[in-house]
Amino acid sequence: MVAPTGGGKSLTYQLPAALLEGTTLVVSPLISLMHDQVLALESRGLSATYLASTLNAEELRQRTQAMAAGQYKIVYAAPERLVYSGFRSLLRELNCPLIAIDEAHCISEWGHDFRPEYLQIGNLIQSLPEARVLACTATATPVVRDEILERLGLPTDTPQLVRGFARPNLALRVAETNSRAERTRQIDQLLSETLGAPDAHRGTAIIYAPTRKSTEEEAARLSSEGWRCQAYHAGMEGEQRDGVQRSFAEGGLEVVVATNAFGMGIDRSDVRAIGHLAPPGSVEAYYQEVGRAGRDGNDATCLLLISPSDMALRRKLILLDGDGEAAQHKWNLFLELMRWSEGGSCRHDAILRYFGDEEEVLSGCGRCDVCTRLYEEEKADPHEVSTVVRKALCAVARLHGLFGLQAVAKLLHGTQDKKLVRAGFKETRSWGILSAHEERWIVQLLRRCITAGWVDFHGGDRPLVVLTETGNDVIHERRPARLLLPPRSSAPSARTVRTRFKKRASNTFEELEGQDSDLFEELRRHRIEVAREEGVPPYVVASDRTLRDIALLRPMNSDELKMAHGIGPSKAERYGDGFLQVVRQAV
Repeated sequence: MVAPTGGGKSLTYQLPAALLEGTTLVVSPLISLMHDQVLALESRGLSATYLASTLNAEELRQRTQAMAAGQYKIVYAAPERLVYSGFRSLLRELNCPLIAIDEAHCISEWGHDFRPEYLQIGNLIQSLPEARVLACTATATPVVRDEILERLGLPTDTPQLVRGFARPNLALRVAETNSRAERTRQIDQLLSETLGAPDAHRGTAIIYAPTRKSTEEEAARLSSEGWRCQAYHAGMEGEQRDGVQRSFAEGGLEVVVATNAFGMGIDRSDVRAIGHLAPPGSVEAYYQEVGRAGRDGNDATCLLLISPSDMALRRKLILLDGDGEAAQHKWNLFLELMRWSEGGSCRHDAILRYFGDEEEVLSGCGRCDVCTRLYEEEKADPHEVSTVVRKALCAVARLHGLFGLQAVAKLLHGTQDKKLVRAGFKETRSWGILSAHEERWIVQLLRRCITAGWVDFHGGDRPLVVLTETGNDVIHERRPARLLLPPRSSAPSARTVRTRFKKRASNTFEELEGQDSDLFEELRRHRIEVAREEGVPPYVVASDRTLRDIALLRPMNSDELKMAHGIGPSKAERYGDGFLQVVRQAV
């Protein structure tokens, strides 16, 4: 079962445990999580306990004896407990109707290296064939869900319940910082926006830091600013960590600065802000951590800070645990998060697609930083984005399943590529249609189209790009082309090769060549006639840039006409027939 943080996953095994005969086993990753859940169950009259390394020998003996006597309805245990033969024998002697694996994503995330005991849960399940099995997590991609089934020894057709990934009450933001002062300003602004001021009693915040040292430094800084704040990391003594968690849960702290060791199982509904001083290791980790905010359904803000040094730092942290397949897997997961941070489309929708929850796609949350910027850009120029996107997607459609991402970028840029030329793509209308942009900019654009779900890959070592059904809908305007274009890093080079028209270094166009030039002049004459008839300036009908695009594209129908800059549905309906008639007469 996959459901969001606070979505009631614990109830899916606690309620059956109360009703079924025998003792339910819950495999849980954190002692503090087990302790809190046991206290909550006991307060509701349900007999429960946990077995952990923090208990002394006498406490373990007493709890084990009580377990053997059938005095508990639920027993929590860490995966490390399962390797003890005595514990396994005890489970086989008991009537164990249900085995629940909480935070099941840890099987994939930790089982390969950090906590290999997770990979032994499958053996335990096989030794208890009569027991039902339930695996719960808040974040798991289709690939991770398949791995969980494999590791647990469950059949591939095991039902998978995926519910409620969408958290539109969370305003997801990403900001790039290049200095400590800038990072400090962003965090202070986040806390001011969400919590107001120290002791304003407007909720709590969690700030995630990449290292133990940075948690302590940031906690000290925020404390000096008047916030009731403490650090939390795995290097602290167990009693210290428990004290911080308890203080946070009971309302003694306003802010906790922590590594990723904090938060799993935290039951506070009024977390109004999540800040990340650096990106975590994966999209899964990120969504787990931001999922701790806004559990009461009210608005919360989540800010991820990125910097140019993040790649090197993450690579260093990964390689500290060794080099090999596991390290490469972690690196690939981190790269997925960095691609997401580029933010071409609604951040919520991108995450939902990442987890395979297409049914809940919002078509824009309206609250994340990308949606906000898209709204502002669309007010300024509602046609530019859709025109550029449709041109890019048309190129993908032409190369569908034949070439990779770089080849599409070369086609759009008009780069002299032997394979493309040999295959005849130089003669298509897509050749050089985005040559005003740098090739690397076009690659960024295509990556954002992938994130938006309009372009996908198939194949193995050398994946080929394909146009998705949704992408086809965007081309034909059955869906809106809402995408934040990549930033222009620099002005286009004057040396950029254009196959159909030249470009001056001043970024203005020279006269088109040959028949294209003649068609452009015919289009200009037509525009003047239409403008006089309607009593409006010529640019209201169409800009020179639009006419140049039409002259180059030579569209034969309305759909092709809409690929020209500045031609949206309304202009196509109002002026399209006239422009198409001019083009047809010239062909």
